[in-house]
Amino acid sequence: MQLLRITRVAFLYSSFGLICLFGDLLFMPIVVFGLNKFELVKRFCRELVRLSWGFFIWLCKVSGYLKVEFNASNLGKSGEIIIANHPSLLDVVFFLSSVKNLNCVVKGELGKNIFLAFAIKACGYISNENNEKLLEQSLNALKNGESLLIFPEGTRTKDEIVFHKAPFFIAIKAAKILTPVVIDMKPRSLRKDESWFSVPSECISYKFKTTTSLNLSDFLANRPDPIRVRLLQDEILKIYKELR
Repeated sequence: MQLLRITRVAFLYSSFGLICLFGDLLFMPIVVFGLNKFELVKRFCRELVRLSWGFFIWLCKVSGYLKVEFNASNLGKSGEIIIANHPSLLDVVFFLSSVKNLNCVVKGELGKNIFLAFAIKACGYISNENNEKLLEQSLNALKNGESLLIFPEGTRTKDEIVFHKAPFFIAIKAAKILTPVVIDMKPRSLRKDESWFSVPSECISYKFKTTTSLNLSDFLANRPDPIRVRLLQDEILKIYKELR
């Protein structure tokens, strides 16, 4: 049985790689010729990612590898920052395959990954490699009416959730609303530094719990921004510790 589980995961990994490589054939000329600077082209690229990664998630479900409860119908509003914990490798795949025209902050090293580099550039996703550019691009995206996904831990969740302050600074400075999404994953798998063939014996269950959005224009509007940022961080962290 363990051999069958490993074979299934190998098939799914290979399928994801092939999907991304096929996407590269479309994204490469878009990036090379600078067409990704046009909003319409960028939206097309994000929609292609959404559909192709949605197909991958479907493969994962029909193969019995995982099951998902995620109602994303209320996500993706103009100027919305989406905050989520980060238990596994697939978290960003779920969001980008479920929310239309969603922007996100990605690890800088993925910009050098042969499978993902052209998709990241074509879609205009934001690299966390340079802090100044990260802040500037994130603020601009929200001010221009995009919705933005950020994992405030910066890496995948270990034993305790610890949020960095930068996402909450971005939220206070530019976002209209903040929507926390709590990801409950059982059993834990696909963690940082965990081998791909470390396959759990049971089907992985994901539950995405979307909590009430915060209207940031009303959040402690009479207080200085540094205090608002710190208290917003404390408030959201409290939500995650209660619901996780």
